[in-house]
Amino acid sequence: MMIDGRTALEQQLTRGAILRAVHKLPILKAVRNGRWKITVVSPDTHDDSWTHAQLRQYLISLGVDIATNASENLPVIEAVLQFAGSDTDPFIIGFPIPGSMGTSSVSLFHDNAQRGRAQIQLNFWTSDGRLIAQTPTAYAETHYSDITFLLFIGPFSFTDLNNIDTYGRFINIGEDTWELTKKSFTDTHGVVTNDWIVPENKPDP
Repeated sequence: MMIDGRTALEQQLTRGAILRAVHKLPILKAVRNGRWKITVVSPDTHDDSWTHAQLRQYLISLGVDIATNASENLPVIEAVLQFAGSDTDPFIIGFPIPGSMGTSSVSLFHDNAQRGRAQIQLNFWTSDGRLIAQTPTAYAETHYSDITFLLFIGPFSFTDLNNIDTYGRFINIGEDTWELTKKSFTDTHGVVTNDWIVPENKPDP
């Protein structure tokens, strides 16, 4: 099935990565003292509505008052979706077979893997257009893999979507990147974390 040029699986991997990236974002504590509106900036518009909806839910859960009327003259939380998409990562172990029609191959192991990736950053603007704060980028991934042995045994599907651990040759680096995000936030630009809401646990959306 193709929707907006992508398969349903590609959409699921991409939007799962966006959701996880959103849940990694630190939030300026001061935003709970006023009313804000959200805008989304991205290379294309495929996932703008999804990003807006997930960020809105996340902010509301932290006690932020988010306006539904985008025309109001309010301070702005700008979500910069730097990239979001899915990549294929096939991996094959096999041997060549020469023949009259040329050389073909037989695979002993075939991993048809896909990875969703997303990176997002927040800018906080006053109603008169002054940038008052900016978060580091938050990066997240999702994985899906179909594995076949000896051409006909399988495929066996493994994924980390819906909070299922990844199997196969993937390494789940979610916790490492989560700690890296926290470290990059607390160690750069002299930011005082007392002014921010920094999630303490690996997100589990």
